[in-house]
Amino acid sequence: MSMIDRYRKKGGFVQLLLLIETSGKDKQEKFLKLISDENPAWEQEVRKKMLTMDRVLGWNQSYLMEILPRIPVMQLAMLTGAIPDEKKTYFMNVLGFRERKQVEDMVAEKKPGPAEASAAIMKLFAEVRKMVQEGALKFEKFDPEMAIPDNIEELLGKAKVLINAKEAEAAYTAAQAAEAPVPAGIPQNVIDELSQLRKKLVLLTQENHRLSQENQSMKDKLDQIKKIA
Repeated sequence: MSMIDRYRKKGGFVQLLLLIETSGKDKQEKFLKLISDENPAWEQEVRKKMLTMDRVLGWNQSYLMEILPRIPVMQLAMLTGAIPDEKKTYFMNVLGFRERKQVEDMVAEKKPGPAEASAAIMKLFAEVRKMVQEGALKFEKFDPEMAIPDNIEELLGKAKVLINAKEAEAAYTAAQAAEAPVPAGIPQNVIDELSQLRKKLVLLTQENHRLSQENQSMKDKLDQIKKIA
């Protein structure tokens, strides 16, 4: 079974997001690479909808005030280890006076390490996803780009992603050629032949795109085999 096959069912995209968000950085990149090899459309959308600390810290404080009280104080203290210095004041101001004092005391006693900060981030992200699932938090109100359509798996199943700008330009040119009007006075047999040639052009462009994807996938797999060997 491929990496994303089990997540194509309704609700699967969010499950995949949560899996990646609650994995370490190295695992995240490995997962994203596997997804990209199978379906670039899925990889692009996962990256777009993924929770990150930069994204969370960019939200309005009023929404953070709904989220952070659900996180244990110990986890909040560990979370400070993952927050840039310039954002720490913003984060601390979201906390109530009592929680802020507790966090400050815990951090003063024991500075959080990378592993502890990472675990706290996972706890935060899992809680955000839970709140969204329960309807207690709605991205549409404060970060519309993070909102996930109910039928996103179906939409991604129909998505076609071109590998690079050169292929995109070729596909666009082929589509334009297929729609171009035929000059007046051209014999019908020539028009029919031209129509067939246009269809072949579009088909060949699509086939070229498919082969390019397969070639890139094989190249990546060969690189992985070389690294293992």
